[in-house]
Amino acid sequence: MPSVIFLNGASSSGKTTLGRALQDCLDEPYLLMGLDTCFAMVPAQWAGGGMGAHREQGFQYVDLPDEDGKPVSGISYGPVGLRMLQGFHRAVREFVQAGNPVIVDEMMLGPEVRDHWFATLAGLDVVSVGVRCDLDELERREGARRGRAGLARWSEERVHEGMAYDLWVDTTGQAADACAHQVVAAAR
Repeated sequence: MPSVIFLNGASSSGKTTLGRALQDCLDEPYLLMGLDTCFAMVPAQWAGGGMGAHREQGFQYVDLPDEDGKPVSGISYGPVGLRMLQGFHRAVREFVQAGNPVIVDEMMLGPEVRDHWFATLAGLDVVSVGVRCDLDELERREGARRGRAGLARWSEERVHEGMAYDLWVDTTGQAADACAHQVVAAAR
């Protein structure tokens, strides 16, 4: 099995659930790390909505014009946020180099982030998986999670720009364990 299983997909596409299903079916102790792992480490003043005094430098939600009467909300990052993401990417590589296989749960925020991931993981044994889900289902899941409305719509197509995958999985009507078995079969 590869040392890195890289899952990339839209918000609410089921990446974290798929990552946990992979952990359950793999013989090695794969660590699940991703964008939410990084965001959990960011101090409030550098993060999120209106509360972060330094969010322009770190991370912030961006409200965009509605599409088809539905909200669209993106995530932007400033120079400090990019520095944090790049440090996190390097930390993932260090985990792998220390002998710990990793499942990366990612939602690409932009080309700079994508290109840094590629550079950071170069030379490692990586299987890359594109995670898809129909927009209607993404928005249904997003509503059930009561998270930021509009991230699924914003991220649906953009996260896959410039990506080449070893495998695509579609979580729209397929259970996470079935998708996990697809990934494992393709990775072997």
